[in-house]
Amino acid sequence: MSAKLKKARLFSLDGMILVFSMLLMLAPVGCSFFGSNATPTPTPAPTFYAPSGLLHVQGTQLVDANGHTVVLRGADIGTPFSNMKGWQSGKRPTNMINSGTFAAMAQWHMNALRLQVSNWIYAKYPSDFLSQLDQIVREANQAGLYVVINLEDDAKGGSPYPSRNSIIPKTEDITFWKAIAAHYKSDPMVLFDLYNEPQEPDWNTWLHGGGTTPDGATIVGFQDLVNAVRSTGAQQIVILEPGSAGHNASGQNGTAAAEEGGWTTFPLSDAIKDPDTMYSLHVYQTIIQPASAQSAKWGPILNRYPLFYGEWAFLTNGTGKSAAAHCQGLPTNGNQANQVVENFLNYMASIHANWTAWQFAQASLVQNTSTYTPTTFPATLQCGNSQANVGMGAVVKQYLATHPA
Repeated sequence: MSAKLKKARLFSLDGMILVFSMLLMLAPVGCSFFGSNATPTPTPAPTFYAPSGLLHVQGTQLVDANGHTVVLRGADIGTPFSNMKGWQSGKRPTNMINSGTFAAMAQWHMNALRLQVSNWIYAKYPSDFLSQLDQIVREANQAGLYVVINLEDDAKGGSPYPSRNSIIPKTEDITFWKAIAAHYKSDPMVLFDLYNEPQEPDWNTWLHGGGTTPDGATIVGFQDLVNAVRSTGAQQIVILEPGSAGHNASGQNGTAAAEEGGWTTFPLSDAIKDPDTMYSLHVYQTIIQPASAQSAKWGPILNRYPLFYGEWAFLTNGTGKSAAAHCQGLPTNGNQANQVVENFLNYMASIHANWTAWQFAQASLVQNTSTYTPTTFPATLQCGNSQANVGMGAVVKQYLATHPA
């Protein structure tokens, strides 16, 4: 190597060291040329409380055995438990939902599963029915989910009474609840939703029953159903739905009144005589209503008892006779739909309501039951398109991840 070249290289190296030293002195504290050395302040992760023991009512809220407030937030899942034809064709709930389903719900930070079941399937196949239900309750509980057992007593579930007016508590339902309550009375993670969307003529019948339906069923009241549960020694929360007892106060037809019927005209003198009751509503097409209208549907129940939305959804792709009605009057813009769902979630939180959304199944909250990817709303929605794999899943999942109960 020549002396000239060696000198040049030494100068070059000395120059580089000098420049690098100057840059280090000028550099802001905590910075590096390869990225920041400063440790960023982490965003605190939401804290999710794991309830313990039997729930009971304290004022307007549910509390666990340790006195901690518990808010139930989860989803419904429809299964053959409420479909006699499906059951008789060999379909079984455990072939549809299992520990994987419940693990996915828990990963969404859900803590409740609501199951519709038929007393008529139980009466005809008691051993098989309870074997299936026991497995699902056990696996759901192990995933941290409370299970709300909801009686759906209608023709689809095998009722021998064809009249719509017979979708009302009957003597057969007392027999059912005595059996189910006795069976699960030692499980602190079970709740009893006593009757789904009853076709009640008035509040007195809702409470006390009396008379018969056009096809000969003997009508009983909700107090009779509560008494049936308590007669077994079961102390779990019981859930009460108004059905159409409020005389269609919102101007809905008979079917919608039973589904979304409210407590607006409820006389507090007819409140169930039991300390551990929770009152329920279902919301579909009226999800868009402002908070004042939502609160009005609770009537005198609001701020007196725990509240539960047993079914709710922004549902544009439902099936069956009421499918199109569920999205009637709702916006068809996807962004607006997201906002409606978020507004309703915030409203429920503002009144400390418990809830189970419809439903943790394909084309509802999730796109499929293998990855449980949440559904989304497209730019434009079509009301009544039962083939569309769309829904509010992404909004619900994000809300649960960022709003600890």
